[in-house]
Amino acid sequence: MKREKTELKVKAAVLLCAAGIVLTGCGKKAETPDKAETAAEKSTETEQDGQKPEDASADTTNDTALVEENVSDGADVKGTGEAETDNEKSDQTLQEAQIRHYYGGILSQITAGWRLPDGELDTSSLENGFGKMSDNHFAVTDIDGDGREELIICYANASMAGMVEIIYDYDPVRGILKRELTEWPSLTYYNNGIIKAEASHNHSWGEFWPFALYQYQADTDTYLQIAYVVSWDKEIAPEWDDGQPFPDERDQDGDGTLFCIRKEGEGDFYGYEYEDFKYDQADVDEWLGGYLAGAPEDAKELTIDYQPLESKSYADFVPAYLRLLAEDANSTRTDTDADLGLLILRDDEEHYLNTAKRLLTEQYGLSMDQPEENFEEYTVGLLDGEERFSFTMLDSGDLCYMGEKVEDVTIFGIYPGISVDGAWERLKAYGFYVSPYGEIENCLITGEGFGNIEIWFDAEDGKVKTITVRPFCAFAG
Repeated sequence: MKREKTELKVKAAVLLCAAGIVLTGCGKKAETPDKAETAAEKSTETEQDGQKPEDASADTTNDTALVEENVSDGADVKGTGEAETDNEKSDQTLQEAQIRHYYGGILSQITAGWRLPDGELDTSSLENGFGKMSDNHFAVTDIDGDGREELIICYANASMAGMVEIIYDYDPVRGILKRELTEWPSLTYYNNGIIKAEASHNHSWGEFWPFALYQYQADTDTYLQIAYVVSWDKEIAPEWDDGQPFPDERDQDGDGTLFCIRKEGEGDFYGYEYEDFKYDQADVDEWLGGYLAGAPEDAKELTIDYQPLESKSYADFVPAYLRLLAEDANSTRTDTDADLGLLILRDDEEHYLNTAKRLLTEQYGLSMDQPEENFEEYTVGLLDGEERFSFTMLDSGDLCYMGEKVEDVTIFGIYPGISVDGAWERLKAYGFYVSPYGEIENCLITGEGFGNIEIWFDAEDGKVKTITVRPFCAFAG
């Protein structure tokens, strides 16, 4: 007679984000509840496109191109034990920042939109006021040792059936986001690619807590379950379901406990029979030691630096990447001192609109006026009585540049009068790509998460007329 363990599955549903343009300015691991009161939570691994824009040619972060273009830089230098070239280090730094930029989008979607990029979250606890999103945690680390950082989401502030821990991996070369593992959030990570995952419920007849063992598979870049361990205590259940007595003859150490180790290839991990309980504690220790011990040294448990799932925990992921792109784009420019767009990337406490107003007033002779008496958040910048700029101090703030070019003043290298093709080319260098949320033709963003930037412009006869820029996040309102 087979004794089955029931596992609750998380339904992974692909989310279609069809929001309009949004105006916004853009550890410790959670305590696991009493396992006896929880429900197992597993979801099948999913693989999806990494939220790339449909028009790949217009994706001006150009994730794939950025990586492939630089792969060959200094390639003939490595491989002989020599130090990395400056180009290789720069490329590695850019790719690491690019991956974190992407993870910033996922984290923004979770914290502000309460949803995963590839599935649903149980938000019942949040909706009913039982805790906050920041009670959940995340970590960004190379957990599988493949040289690329993964994103770990530990979502424990939910109903018992909604608790989950997910390992995401983003490949910037192929633009693909993948789930490497989905499990109940009670995991122990080891530095040799092994993960021990404790069950949410103990449906066995033993006090020993059941666990699954996973092993990282480099060829598929996922974790494969290789075993499940469960126990049977004679004191708890003297007989099997069909009346067969506890098999004392198999209990070599005489402690009244036997174990079942269901291994890969032996059928259902969670379906076990009377005959499967044939191992003593020493057998389990020896078997487990084969994965956690051995040459050249014993496997080490990894300490994960979990951070609260809130925007300030990942606030620099996006700006750090955009600043790296700006450094490269600025290397061919001599007019960046008067670039109002770059003010958004500055790491200071002053609002970029205030800095822009001061720059235009002190260095370019513009005067500031508030034309609407009951709308003090709206200011215009006048030059010789003509409106050249407007500033709206709502949400994260809008900056508009119109009319004619004012000396060397630009916004990410563009200005009224530049050709549309020239504007696109310059904006691409700063990480802009076509916005899936834009309602006009020339609308671009640098990404969807907190800390990104949106810019749009209208044109006539192939020339840019009016430019508007502001910080952007697609998931906050």
